[in-house]
Amino acid sequence: MPGEGPGEGTVLTPGEAGSGGRGPRPDVNPIGASGPAATGAPRRPGGIGMGPVKIALLVPQTGRGKDLGNPLFDAAQMALFDTGRSDITLIVKDTGRGAANAAQSAINEGAEIILGPVFADEVASVRAVAAPLGVPVITFSSDTSVAGGGAYTLSFPPEEEIRAIVNYAAGRGMGLFAIMSPGDSYGRRASSAFARDVAAIGGTVVANAAYAAGGPGYSSVMALDGKDFDAIFVPGGGGGLRGIAKLIAFGPPPPPAPAPLTDEQIAAGVAPPPPPAPLPRAVLPDHILLGTGLWDEPSNGTSGGLARGVFAAPEPSTRQSFGARFEGVYGYRPPRVASLGYDAVSLAATLSDGLPGQRFTQSAIADPNGFAGVDGIFRFLPNGTIQRGLAIIEVTGSGFSVIRGAPRSFQDFGS
Repeated sequence: MPGEGPGEGTVLTPGEAGSGGRGPRPDVNPIGASGPAATGAPRRPGGIGMGPVKIALLVPQTGRGKDLGNPLFDAAQMALFDTGRSDITLIVKDTGRGAANAAQSAINEGAEIILGPVFADEVASVRAVAAPLGVPVITFSSDTSVAGGGAYTLSFPPEEEIRAIVNYAAGRGMGLFAIMSPGDSYGRRASSAFARDVAAIGGTVVANAAYAAGGPGYSSVMALDGKDFDAIFVPGGGGGLRGIAKLIAFGPPPPPAPAPLTDEQIAAGVAPPPPPAPLPRAVLPDHILLGTGLWDEPSNGTSGGLARGVFAAPEPSTRQSFGARFEGVYGYRPPRVASLGYDAVSLAATLSDGLPGQRFTQSAIADPNGFAGVDGIFRFLPNGTIQRGLAIIEVTGSGFSVIRGAPRSFQDFGS
């Protein structure tokens, strides 16, 4: 996050890596704070409304993404119950039959604010229906390009996570970086944001390689061999992330030994095959790995290849508490996106005091002090994008460890 200084933990500092040939390091400084100045604490759900308040929830219940619709709906209901508000009506519409139609139907029923849709390509059509009527849209998409014009993105844009981790690295004096990204749209987006932020701190990206998900990947790792850098940025998640991290840390598996000679071959005097030549090995395991919020899944915490790597994400403690409560109520573990449904309804309830037409204004939604949610503090900028207070988390090989806590207020956001 903007303005982070050195954190605690066991990660390497420049000069500790064992690859040799270390050159001079650039003078780096964390990116300064951005956004309006906060004057107080984040707002929290509560208060008593002044009349019936109708909130629309637009989620996929059929078709594409229907596996996300029910968890978002369940979390929204849990949030509504937790607010204790009896004056709020939650109007739920299925976007599987058309997001614009769902939005229009909700507005016809009196919705003053729309929570959703999930997918970026649905936002424009929903905004086209809602904006002329002054109905704001709080979308669950992480694509910042759809923000603005009355639409606000509530999800987890990688750009926020990347800025936080670049600032953390700068605070530790790291200035030379390599990138090892998946060769997909997320990898390209993350790599571009990382390079931009590295330039902003005064650092340099000295190498940039991509790997194909599901491929062997070692030729990509070898592309970094012999380069002088402090850390490797490895966005992405899932098995592809763990596979490439294992190659970075441990190198390729040894080639298989040749099959032993048969008795017939020995009797015939066949010479035994020579041992396989060792594969070339990149000298990379001593470099710290930097990641994004896609690292935030339990199997990554125990991955040996990612051990000592760091990433930026919401602090896990409150989300774990939310997950346990959710499972206790509904009988299944919520997917990562479910917390957005909870926070969206909590946000709407927080803003719902006042008269119709005066509750969900742009100035109220973009309150510089922000809001407190399951995933920590967050606030919307006037352009509709989101800022989040993120923690810096280290992979230990046996789980995750928070080595720099998330800020509790946007007054501390740049400190």
